[in-house]
Amino acid sequence: MFHGGFSEGPGFGGPGFGRQRAGGRFGRPRFLKRIALGTLALLLDGPADAAHIVQRTSEATDGAVTPPQQAVELALGVLAGRGLVTVDDGVATLTELGRNTLAWRGISSETAHVFLARMAKFADVHKIRWGLAELAGLARKITWAGTEEQKAQLVDARAKVLAAITAANTSLHGVLAEG
Repeated sequence: MFHGGFSEGPGFGGPGFGRQRAGGRFGRPRFLKRIALGTLALLLDGPADAAHIVQRTSEATDGAVTPPQQAVELALGVLAGRGLVTVDDGVATLTELGRNTLAWRGISSETAHVFLARMAKFADVHKIRWGLAELAGLARKITWAGTEEQKAQLVDARAKVLAAITAANTSLHGVLAEG
């Protein structure tokens, strides 16, 4: 639905809603592209600032997706630089070019909201993914700069996490095999 142009692969909010690399702020540039396209689509509902876009996204996905406000602000700047929106006192409004771009892609307010509503089904998947990414970032930080005591605790935590992941994988593969 939201392929091409701004986004490579799945569109705004597509599997995992972008990536957050351990230690990275917003992950790959694709994440910003997804936020930019999603922001543009949500501006079909009317002018909004970054905080309002975050709120609209969260409401449309029943809380499954809440993009960082700083990323939305950055996306608004990119969109303004391309002439797709105008920004006045922090409030963005679609330009004719922005509306035409969305229309050319077949994106309307309705299709954007349907797509975002489907994301609500993946709320738990998002929580797992972000939780694991955060955990990996902490492990990396301790590995590189932690004290010996922290590294010892990491060894214990790593064993517990890997055991839990293995058990979850086994359980889910079993469920899929039954189905």
